[in-house]
Amino acid sequence: MASASNAARLCALVCHRAPRAPRVQRLPPAQRIPRQSAPSQRAFSTSSARWADEKVTKEADEGADGELPQHLELKAMNRSFAETATPEGLRQLDELAKTNGYNTIDEYLTSELRQTPGWASEDRALEEELLKDDIGEKPNKSSFWFDEEDPETNTEEHDEFDEDDITSMAHGKLEEVREMRQYARLAVWEMPLLAKFAKPFVPPNDNEVLRWRYTTYMGESHPAERKVVVQFAPDDLKLTPVQSAKLKKLAGPRYNPETDLVKISCESHEHQAQNKLYLTGLVDDLIAAAKDPKDTFEDVPLDLRHHRIKEKPRFPKEWRMTEERRLQLDEQRKAAAIADIKRAEGGLLVDGKQAIDGYLMQKLVEEQEKQTVAEMVPAPKAGKGAGQARARR
Repeated sequence: MASASNAARLCALVCHRAPRAPRVQRLPPAQRIPRQSAPSQRAFSTSSARWADEKVTKEADEGADGELPQHLELKAMNRSFAETATPEGLRQLDELAKTNGYNTIDEYLTSELRQTPGWASEDRALEEELLKDDIGEKPNKSSFWFDEEDPETNTEEHDEFDEDDITSMAHGKLEEVREMRQYARLAVWEMPLLAKFAKPFVPPNDNEVLRWRYTTYMGESHPAERKVVVQFAPDDLKLTPVQSAKLKKLAGPRYNPETDLVKISCESHEHQAQNKLYLTGLVDDLIAAAKDPKDTFEDVPLDLRHHRIKEKPRFPKEWRMTEERRLQLDEQRKAAAIADIKRAEGGLLVDGKQAIDGYLMQKLVEEQEKQTVAEMVPAPKAGKGAGQARARR
């Protein structure tokens, strides 16, 4: 079946073709598609532009009678024909093309639009642009951007840099400055407005046992933003010990024996509200299953192999400071002080500063003695051979 755009082109061809073509039936005046003429370019003026309706009507009559080439708005015709075209009419156009020796109306248009004499140059250019859009541009194999594995890559070369723009790194830095200024404006002008929405903290009551956790990226779109996590303690659900133990067994690896909490998350749906609604229904199902008296799972042991308890190092109790240990240390310090006083009275207490000063003075004296001995050593005498050599010179 013919397409609406090609059928509109056929109508455009019929509108300006001469009556000598016996194979094409002229459309009656009532079925002709109205054509629009673009307003002429005018200088700057306060008056409004007017359409030259009389001139267009006159040219249309001359074109119909004298076989003059006409300027046709193909896009407007395509739009008008697409609004009024029906499958039955398009099928008739295909049958009309078969009677003229073509299989489809597309083949007829391909041959007639190329061979029609007097076709306006602007309409021919428009028709070539439409064909170019349908077929697409051929890739330039000599381009740097050409890829054999992906021949549809855009191979259009970029314009040469005329030193009239900043570098890519500078553009990135400028974009970073814009972003920081945007957040600064938000902090100055909009963040203080949130104070009126502040609410005092109210601790949860006994009926609020579910703790929800959401993730946000401050307005940025992220796949993890839709994730919702819920936590609750089985003992807070007002269940019997048997029902609470059954719920822990049903939770499986989502139960943490250290914190005694059940943690469940969901990110299967697109929005957070949908994931929260799913988790709410799942918790209700767990509670209903735990309260079911048909099977209490008392013969099934609680499997905790999924959780490995890591022992954290703690300060030994034996090393803690007690009152007895404090008194013992005080007695030892007093005994040491009394012993130091006795050594000082007997001259047996060593003064560390005095010992270091004595050692340094001894080292200084030894260095001075070595220097004096080196100055007193006489220089070696010259031999006879050296004296005769000086005499010869």
